Amino acid sequence: MTSEPSTQQLSVFLMFHGNAEEAMDFYTSLFEDGEVLQVIRARAEDSGWAEGTLQYGIFKLAGQQVVCSNTPPPDSRLHDLMPWHEFTFNPAMTIYIQRDSVKDFDKLYEALAEGGEIHLPARDYGFSPRFAWVSDRFGISWRIDLSADSAAA
Repeated sequence: MTSEPSTQQLSVFLMFHGNAEEAMDFYTSLFEDGEVLQVIRARAEDSGWAEGTLQYGIFKLAGQQVVCSNTPPPDSRLHDLMPWHEFTFNPAMTIYIQRDSVKDFDKLYEALAEGGEIHLPARDYGFSPRFAWVSDRFGISWRIDLSADSAAA
């Protein structure tokens, strides 16, 4: 069986309630390769949106593209399509990241935990030399793992 090459890419899509740009800027500041790749902003003629507000963004973290958006505001034409206000983040969906040094692990852990919730504090749980699970101040769940090779070094 022959298959055609695919250009599809799997990306995480995060939907925020007005603070997508703040979250995107925060996340890109935490990673060496963090970069905003594309932003679409509301125009004056977009009803319900404040002009200049981020509607949609694409950014890169640890080599992966992440897509984000803000939910449509109450006066926008898309608001009544879905119960946007009911959609929230929860720890059942999490972003997993492995760090190569204790220093990088601690820096990421401390930044993500600040203003958020710690589900499992950073320590050795037997399956990893150092592991933590947090939900950041935006509600995004992160599992941070220290590579076994880094711990041995």
